[in-house]
Amino acid sequence: MTNVAKNVVEPAFIVLAFTAGCLLNRRRGGQSLPQETLDDDLESGAHYTDASPPLKPTVIHSESPVRKAPNLFFRLLSRFFNAYPFLVEIWYWNMTYWIYQGLRAMSARMIAGNKAVFLGARDHALQILSFEKFFGLDIEQRFQEYIMKEQAWLMPILAKVYYSHISVGVCFLVYIYTFLPTSTFQRIRRTIAADNVIAFFIVTLWRCSPPRLLPQEYGYIDILHSKAGGGNAWNNNRFQLTIAAMPSLHFGTALFFAVSLCRFSPHRPLRILAPLWPTAMLITIVATANHFLTDAAIGAMIPFLGWRINQIVLILKPVQDWIFAPLLNRLDLVNPTARSVPKTL
Repeated sequence: MTNVAKNVVEPAFIVLAFTAGCLLNRRRGGQSLPQETLDDDLESGAHYTDASPPLKPTVIHSESPVRKAPNLFFRLLSRFFNAYPFLVEIWYWNMTYWIYQGLRAMSARMIAGNKAVFLGARDHALQILSFEKFFGLDIEQRFQEYIMKEQAWLMPILAKVYYSHISVGVCFLVYIYTFLPTSTFQRIRRTIAADNVIAFFIVTLWRCSPPRLLPQEYGYIDILHSKAGGGNAWNNNRFQLTIAAMPSLHFGTALFFAVSLCRFSPHRPLRILAPLWPTAMLITIVATANHFLTDAAIGAMIPFLGWRINQIVLILKPVQDWIFAPLLNRLDLVNPTARSVPKTL
């Protein structure tokens, strides 16, 4: 598959996955508002069964007087958002994802050409390597060499695993929105956003090169940017922050997906298969020399911390209210006698 095909296939897959999420969660019967707020109802005592949909509104009958109806545009837009509430989740995903990627890109451009920063990142990588040697954990170079010599057929597959990180994350978001209770979905979503915040602080304060960028004498080979790896424009560009190996969010997030599915998924086959994803990702990041085992270990700790402090994402709630509340309240003006309110309000 050519690089051009890859640059088209991944974005197209993401669009299709989001479209599927909208269709799977289409609201029929009209009066439900799109999606829950960022309020944490997991700790508020609310109880939901695995069978209940994530966004099931509570209908409240009101005797409010009829107010002036909004213009046609807002009425149609409100009905559209009510019919396809997952559209709001696409907005959330884009907001949190692109804020994170934008900050990484800004950081990459700020340090571009700064030899001192890159030398410091290399020194940090060598410190990790020395730490692992002390405990006998420095298996990364030998493992990569084994894969390349004895299992060469596997390397292109591992590169695809690495680059499918975002696509799998989108599918995960669609799944948990569709099948998990609102409280669980909200906390998982906020945890992912909190993980990005934590990881960004670490990669900014303690920049670290991946093994593949170490000097040649250390024996690591840059698979991801080779012909076998076939990197694409989404991962190989001047805005890519290359010295951000610590922590490995590729592994940490993959592990968090698996733990979430094993703990909350109502589908047993998925609970059984879920651990395969972080296993494949761990093999991938080591075999491609993109992370040390220590990077993966720290990356695995990030979601556990993010799960505990996920409420920091609630600072975005005013942004949500400013953008969506005026639109969603328009529905009240159309039919004030049957007003639907998200169950988290």
